[in-house]
Amino acid sequence: MKWSSRLALVLMLGPLAAVAADHGTILLYHHVGTDTPASTSITPNQFRTQLDYLQEHGFRVMPLTAMLDALYAGESLPDNAVAITFDDAYESVYSNAYPELASRSMPFTVFVATEPLDKGYDGFMRWQDMAAMDADLADFGAHSVSHKHLLALDPKERPRAWLRRARDEIVDSAARIVAELGRPVRTFAYPFGEYDTRLAGLVRELDFYGLAQQSGAVGSGTNPQIIPRIPISRSHADDLQRFATAINARPLPVREEDPGRILIHADIAAPDSFAFELGEGPFRRGQLACFSASGAPLEITAVDAGYRVALPELTPGRNKINCTAPSTERSGEYFWYSRLWILADEKGVWLRR
Repeated sequence: MKWSSRLALVLMLGPLAAVAADHGTILLYHHVGTDTPASTSITPNQFRTQLDYLQEHGFRVMPLTAMLDALYAGESLPDNAVAITFDDAYESVYSNAYPELASRSMPFTVFVATEPLDKGYDGFMRWQDMAAMDADLADFGAHSVSHKHLLALDPKERPRAWLRRARDEIVDSAARIVAELGRPVRTFAYPFGEYDTRLAGLVRELDFYGLAQQSGAVGSGTNPQIIPRIPISRSHADDLQRFATAINARPLPVREEDPGRILIHADIAAPDSFAFELGEGPFRRGQLACFSASGAPLEITAVDAGYRVALPELTPGRNKINCTAPSTERSGEYFWYSRLWILADEKGVWLRR
């Protein structure tokens, strides 16, 4: 049964089949292997364990585009809706992850940086591997051509030239996927999870969903060009309680009072705080908490109609904070928001390390 028909059937059957939900969560994997970098890897056994957990606890794994189309059309999803994604199209996804997903009839999306495939780099899938995957399960999204840091300016490059280059990276990678696989491409994942308002605006102009790499859930109020995903790595993959907390996340309705810049060049002072307001929702405002990427709690002060979070000192590269508030409806469920800043070092070469 096609997934569009399956989703419609679940929703028509109502509470006997599933409780309708207004959000979903998206998992982000890279390698599925034992001899690949720990920070972007999960072992095959850990991967099997997580898929088993999803099955045993009633999670409904659905195609990424079906999830996003439904949410942004104002339609409900099945309760506990999850999408599975992989960045970079590593060979281990084909050899280790795909058999496990296929045996469970779980759909998934692979984001493809096309140059490594075209040049036959070791460790990456081949085009014929992707063509051999079950078309009802496997979907493919663009991930640039080169997988370079798209925000980095080449020496003496003007903004207009940068925009053309970034556009070519996105459009050309999608075109290669269409040419090789004959499948439409509607999603783009930012290389390294790096974006700013200009790049997100370009993704919007090109009519792609934009997938980021900071944690949280997706709902109809989520910016469709800055969609959070939950990164999975070997160091935490055995902690199923942590996994359960992440996949049960709901989107915290943050309205930014002072969004400031995402990309901060060396000649601009880095922010030391972040101010925002919260919309309504079934969460406990009094238990709002924010944390640095290392998990250290951050000071929160109530200001006017919102909150101000004291930021840790930002360091060159990617900096993230997470803010959560417990649900009033389900024990152990949290509303979640993550915010990214990208900071230059004094030489402005932070994205080339």
